[in-house]
Parts: sequence; C-alpha cells; structure tokens
Amino acid sequence: MLIGGGGFIGRALTQRFLNSDNTLITWCTASDVSTPPGNIHIVNDLLEQSAHEQDALLRDVDVVFYLASNTTPSTGTTDLAHEIEINLLPFSRYLTALIRQPTLRLIYLSSGGSIYDPANPLPATESAALCAQSCYATGKIAMETFLTNAYRHRPTDLMILRPSNIYGPGQPYKISFGFIRSALQCILDGREIPLWGDGKAVRDYLFIDDFTTFCHQALSLKWPDTIYNIGSGKGSSLIDICDVVESVTGQSLARAHPPGTTPAVRHNILNVSHVNHDFGWQAQVTLTQGIGKTWEWLRSR
Repeated sequence: MLIGGGGFIGRALTQRFLNSDNTLITWCTASDVSTPPGNIHIVNDLLEQSAHEQDALLRDVDVVFYLASNTTPSTGTTDLAHEIEINLLPFSRYLTALIRQPTLRLIYLSSGGSIYDPANPLPATESAALCAQSCYATGKIAMETFLTNAYRHRPTDLMILRPSNIYGPGQPYKISFGFIRSALQCILDGREIPLWGDGKAVRDYLFIDDFTTFCHQALSLKWPDTIYNIGSGKGSSLIDICDVVESVTGQSLARAHPPGTTPAVRHNILNVSHVNHDFGWQAQVTLTQGIGKTWEWLRSR
C-alpha cells in the first residue's frame, strides 16, 4: 500500500512495482487517477472508514509505504499549526490503524535533507544530531519519534528512510522546490534561475530510479536496522547544478541572486555506508546521466 501514492515519488514507486511480477498495489490517496490498471486498488477515504473496515483492508497488505506530505521545506517554514493540521494529524490517524496489524511492515519516508543539525560533520550519518530549521523538519522529526515509539516492541517491522534531494522524470514543477527541475524549466522558458545566497549551498541529489530500486529491493529482504540514509553520498552546489544543466542542454542558464534567500541549511551530504553495508545498495546514476534523462523527459512532454 502506498499512502500518498499520487505524488512524484508515489507514482514512480507504483510504476516500479507494476513492472515486477505478481505485485498487487493498493493505492491509498486522494489523487484523481482515471482508468487505473486492474492490480491497483484506489482507496480515497481510508480515514473515514470504521476501524473494522480499515482492519479488513489492511489485513491483505504486507508492506505500507507512507509517503504523504502536503508541505515542503520551503512552504512549511514558519506555520507550525498548519504543519500539525495538514501532516501530523492525518499521520497519527493512519498510524493508529497501521499498528493494529501485527504482521504489517511500514516504510516511512522522512527527510535526509532537512532534519540534520547543520553543525554535524559531513557526510551526516544516521546517528548524527537532529535540529529542525523549519516546521516541515519539525514535523518529520516528530513523526519519526512517534513511529519509533509505536514500533519499539517490533522494530524490524519499521524502516525510516531519510532520502536526499530526489529528482527525475515525472517531477512536477514547483516554485522554490526541486532545484534541478526548476533549472531545467528555466532553460525551457528562457528565464533566469534564482540562486539561494551565493549559489554555493551544497546538496546531495539522488535520481528517482535509484530510490525506487532500493524500495523494491527492500520488499523482499530483512530489515537489520530502522533508520537509513538514502542518497548519492556526494555533494553538489547550486552553481555545480547550473553548470551540468548547461552542459546537458547545450544552452546558457542565466542566474540571479535575489536578496534574503540564504538557505537555512547551507551544506548537506548524506553518509550512505549503512545502507550499502546492510543491503549492498548504492546510487548508480550519475548527476550528468540523471539530469540528461530528466531533460529528455521534459522535452518529450
């Protein structure tokens, strides 16, 4: 089951699972999906059903991916009440239903790009100190805390993923979110790209296919631990991204430096040795390859 299956990552996971044999997807989302394949069952109102109806549905589910989030690091900056209402409250109701199932396993999508203390040495390990720089990050940390408490007696049924900045084909364009997608859109539109501060803010970028590959792999393996960073393990500045975009597209990308846009987290790179050790997974798609694939997708739309 995918809770939040209508978003960029959810749709990519759906396609990944549909491409594998004998996989039944239960898609729990409010998204409008017309004429879904026969092996996708869409449930728009799980939280409105009785506990008995929820249990009847969840008994047939082996693994739940919780992907739902209605804010981003930029949109969920200061309004804590909004973050609680739109993300934490629905999450608590889903969690209440999920923990009633004694054999159900849960994979929760947290954030590797926003919850680590900027003072940590880089690359950040899973044991590094956390420090929320936004209400979005506060919500993610709170949900991780609720989860580890709820699953403290069955820790091998819970996996918390802290992904880096995921990008790739299928990612919608949103203002102030998804720098690679925004840079490519600016090329298409002939606009300049605004850079945060001096453009030297560093992020860890992960291609969507590498992420979905890990998620599919995790379905059939034991989970030795609870929390895993999922990233490339490499850092690229905004200026680096602009340079690669120009190289891939063969076009110049004008850059602007609007005032007052210093990022809350200046540098973020994830240490991915833990997931590599436990699952043998590591990112395969280079930044140039991933941006190239994303550019091809954009031009084909």
